[in-house]
Amino acid sequence: MRLTIAITVFTALLVACSSDNSTATPTHSEPAIGPGPPQTVINCAGCPLVDVTRVIDGDTVDTSAGRVRFYGVDTPERGEACFSEATAATENLAGGQVRLEDGPRLTDNFSRRLAYVYDAAGNSIDVQLVAGGYARAWTQDGQHRDVLVTLERSARENEAGCLWG
Repeated sequence: MRLTIAITVFTALLVACSSDNSTATPTHSEPAIGPGPPQTVINCAGCPLVDVTRVIDGDTVDTSAGRVRFYGVDTPERGEACFSEATAATENLAGGQVRLEDGPRLTDNFSRRLAYVYDAAGNSIDVQLVAGGYARAWTQDGQHRDVLVTLERSARENEAGCLWG
């Protein structure tokens, strides 16, 4: 039952929009399900493509460009509830390649590259993790902060995923 609700909420929040880096909020008048993979409200089909060599956890991956910490989201740490689910979601969404978009800060306190992360088609993995109830949105900075915070609020209200379900 919780999985069905999470999937329903997740697909309802994935909205077709233009292929630029739009920060528009999702519209609910558009169909939630269509042909092919969903296009997220934040999309970067033209961002550089890199190989994923290892998923560390829900918000960190090793790539051919080095270790990347997802900009704009936090997933549970090892030993916390939802850690395994968030890590599995990232493994599934990332696949073998991801696209990277820099945020306002290039590195974190651990010298890891900070970047918004997209699947190979250019759909935001950050959006999908937050909308699916696997990640919390950063509230302090980032060019996509407002979209991610709005999606988190919706995921909480709809009890999506393992964080809110």
